[in-house]
Amino acid sequence: MKKIPIRQLGAVYQQGQLDYLVFKDGARYSLKAIYTPSPFEQHCKLPEQLGCLLTDEGYIQTGPGHQTSIQGVYAVGDNASRMRTVTNAVAMGNAAGISLSKKMIVEQF
Repeated sequence: MKKIPIRQLGAVYQQGQLDYLVFKDGARYSLKAIYTPSPFEQHCKLPEQLGCLLTDEGYIQTGPGHQTSIQGVYAVGDNASRMRTVTNAVAMGNAAGISLSKKMIVEQF
């Protein structure tokens, strides 16, 4: 894949859809879809208010079992992972629940 700097986005739209890109060399590239990474933003300040450490990208930093830097606080799903899907959030929640359950059993017995 060749990286060519984009000069501007094409001005031709059809029914609200982008029709083409214009590159610095003047070449046009027709397209049906464009994907771009968007920066992550926590939409809730609670993790920071609790004192949870964040990654450089802004996700809640977690360790084994999805434990955060604060004892007893776990983080799963979109706020703790780049893999932002419902399936991943459910899987992470299950893993955190298993980890917490195991921890409680070990502490009690």
